[in-house]
Amino acid sequence: MIWIKAHWKALSITLALLLGLAWYSRPVDVYSLGVGELEAVSVHVENNKPGQGVDIVWSTGVTPDNPRWQSVLRELESLRFHRPPDNLIRAHFQSSSIKTQAASRVNTVIHLTDQNGLYMTLQIGAGNSCYTSPYTSRNLPMSLSGGEEAAQALIRRLQEI
Repeated sequence: MIWIKAHWKALSITLALLLGLAWYSRPVDVYSLGVGELEAVSVHVENNKPGQGVDIVWSTGVTPDNPRWQSVLRELESLRFHRPPDNLIRAHFQSSSIKTQAASRVNTVIHLTDQNGLYMTLQIGAGNSCYTSPYTSRNLPMSLSGGEEAAQALIRRLQEI
């Protein structure tokens, strides 16, 4: 009888852990990654050329008093990100670098500052997309719903604003 109780306890803990990891890796918006109400957004599109450095192709910065603020905010709020479940461990135990392969890529870097002074960077479309946790300041992997096509479409939409 004791063995059956222990068996159910282990099964319950495993099930709770799996449900928690599934909940964590669900699609989330930019606010669920860790920032509150935004105070400033800076966006730049860069072209990474291995061995030659990075060229800034386009950049902009907006705050709530800017007429483009609502358009940029709408774009950011419409994005959905997926975090791998092991980010819970990486956030506390890994170095802050994420390995990427040298390749010519165009990516978008978005710097977000909220009203509480928390700061987060999103790097989207560079093969290995990542965000900087505002709590641990570590770079953590994530992916954008829609993949590379969605990242390129985001770049085009932001440039049109």
